[in-house]
Amino acid sequence: MIKRLVVIISLTGLGHIVTLLSLKFISTHVSSKTIAFIGNVDSLTLILISIIAFGLQLSATRNMAISEDWKKDYYLTQSARLTLSLLLFLFGISGFFYTENYLFFLSPILALNADFALYGRGKPIAGAFVALVRILIPSLALIFGSVYYPDLIIFLFVISLAAAYLVAGIIVTMILDVRYFVKPKLGSLVEYYKNINIGVATFAFMFLGIGIVNVASYIYNDETMAIIYIALKLYMIFKGVRRLVVQSFFKELQELSVSIKVDYFAIIAGILFFAVIVFYPKVLIPMLFDKKFIDYRLVFTVLGAAGFISSFTTSSGTRLLLRKDDKQYSVNIIIAASVVIISSITLWFIIGNYPVLIAFSVLLGEITVSVLNAISLKEKKYLKDRLSVSYAVILFGILFFVFSFVFGQTLFSLLGCLLSFGVLTLIYTKKMELL
Repeated sequence: MIKRLVVIISLTGLGHIVTLLSLKFISTHVSSKTIAFIGNVDSLTLILISIIAFGLQLSATRNMAISEDWKKDYYLTQSARLTLSLLLFLFGISGFFYTENYLFFLSPILALNADFALYGRGKPIAGAFVALVRILIPSLALIFGSVYYPDLIIFLFVISLAAAYLVAGIIVTMILDVRYFVKPKLGSLVEYYKNINIGVATFAFMFLGIGIVNVASYIYNDETMAIIYIALKLYMIFKGVRRLVVQSFFKELQELSVSIKVDYFAIIAGILFFAVIVFYPKVLIPMLFDKKFIDYRLVFTVLGAAGFISSFTTSSGTRLLLRKDDKQYSVNIIIAASVVIISSITLWFIIGNYPVLIAFSVLLGEITVSVLNAISLKEKKYLKDRLSVSYAVILFGILFFVFSFVFGQTLFSLLGCLLSFGVLTLIYTKKMELL
């Protein structure tokens, strides 16, 4: 288990390092207005991906994990995805009236990338590699564009997104030995109807993260959107690491013991994410972004809290799907997404134009879905089971307070704390036989 995690985390980590570098460059060299626009483009791309996936992707991943004739599921899924993407492509004509909608022209390329199939076929390492390729290309384009061609950075970002998904899609077909191009069929769209519950949830899930940028941008100003976009990108990196852990053990998550182990590792990640943000903001924020973002450390702290709290239920959504309790899973996500959207709008009307309000809305959404998922699984000892294996690691988190208080907020203090936390956690994990 640990060997698989190390390889996956290494590949994912490399991609996230480049992503963080790109955030550093754009936060330093690009105006708030341009960052806000990049945020809208990024958010809309993810929303497009969720529309194309619309439940079919999760269902296909599950079916491919348990079906002997998995290629039949693969081609049927890809045919449906491509057919819907062609309809979205036609909608791209509206881009002549609303600039960002030109992204709809990328829909077929987004649809033909089937990296989800790698996880369904039990190839998480290959999936992590493809994800790395998909992240590297646009991130490097942002770095290059922010330094040399800031006026063309939006164009470069969009082109790089297309290239990334094209290359990733081709690599997937080579690994799985399947065709890249499939024949679109209108009849295949019925597959979306069959998975409408998961589909709505998949779409709604985007608003518990970067997707809220598209909604909030209509009422919050560019400065606020630039700040929350940067903060949410960091938050989505954290969630991406957790998602990869879940995908790496997708098949095995039907077992309670595996679920507890996955949540245990997610809790470790949540502690690190929250503690570093809370106790070392003067080290972390300037290292990743422009120094001006230190003034908005409360935004990062609130998202850190969201990450830590939600880590206790990391595997819960997948377990509901594996139980084929699609309807309950969907209801939970839709309610949580509604909380995020409604609260972000309401707080703007009541309090004003502050990025922390959007972060707080995401926190409320994460708490909502965590509580609902835990209740839906109907496990009497859900929280107790997680706390029983993670309480010691949570206590180890106190080291971050001690080190920052005694040695100050310095890079060496942080590294020393991380090393101490890592050693203690590794010893405890081995002792508890959680590896």
